[in-house]
Amino acid sequence: MKFNFLYSLSATILLGLNTNLVLSLVSFYNEKPVNAGNLPSYIYEQTDTIKVSDDMMKKAGSFAAGVFMPESGKIKLYYFQHIGTNTKVRNFCNSNNRQMRLVLRHEKEHARKANLTKNIWYYSPNTRGAIAAQNEIVAPAAEIIEALDYRFETGHRFPTNKNFIKKADDLIIKAATEQRLTWPLNYNNQQLADIIMECATERFVSETKRGLYKTTIKNAINNCDIPRKYITNNLCNEYNQIIFCPHLGVWGPMWQFESKHGPVNIWDAASSEQKKKLINTVDSIVMVLTGQNYIFLQKQKIH
Repeated sequence: MKFNFLYSLSATILLGLNTNLVLSLVSFYNEKPVNAGNLPSYIYEQTDTIKVSDDMMKKAGSFAAGVFMPESGKIKLYYFQHIGTNTKVRNFCNSNNRQMRLVLRHEKEHARKANLTKNIWYYSPNTRGAIAAQNEIVAPAAEIIEALDYRFETGHRFPTNKNFIKKADDLIIKAATEQRLTWPLNYNNQQLADIIMECATERFVSETKRGLYKTTIKNAINNCDIPRKYITNNLCNEYNQIIFCPHLGVWGPMWQFESKHGPVNIWDAASSEQKKKLINTVDSIVMVLTGQNYIFLQKQKIH
């Protein structure tokens, strides 16, 4: 059955069904999946050592601590080994190595949301850009949850140099104390959810000001080519893929997390005001990256 015929047939017969479900059926008949060797592909971790010299640090300035590779199902973490005499570079390596638990959680969250953030060609340009942006917000949100889970396990703040983690930890501890919440914390609490969303968004904004993520978002905005179908990995929630409707303001599946307390949905728990701040922030960044063309892009609604 040819793709064009199937698309017309789906649009006629399945008009009343969820848009994502229809388009998922359409894309089923597309090219061979990128990760067709495993159904689903299984995520595995790999740690590589990077030897950082003083000269390398001067030239590069910073290094990626981890990356998720969706096609291969690999999460690669980097251990930094200093091979010079510069104390600042040595401290940089040691500090980054202590963050490996947060880095792993960050990249795992990208893996968990891969079925929501890949194969998004059928959305409008601004929705594709917003998906890419929120993908880079939910990952630091997961880091916050991981850091607070560490506090529950050890009774101590996670040893980090990340200011957004410190801020979230301070605010959450204050709120938990005032509300006399029990541990492990239930992040479905509105105040805690607002703090996590706020601090994660602030982290994203600060990173984009340094030039990070702009290329990723631009690529998502401009890429409307129909790719080879991406098959979910073992960390993804397939039901969330069906109910995910970002073009209608249904972002809940993107904000579903696991914690020591159990499942948590920050989007559902957060206040309307905090969600509007998030959407406005993402919209403004997409608008800057698209320039004048933004007025032709479909606007989003919040429910």
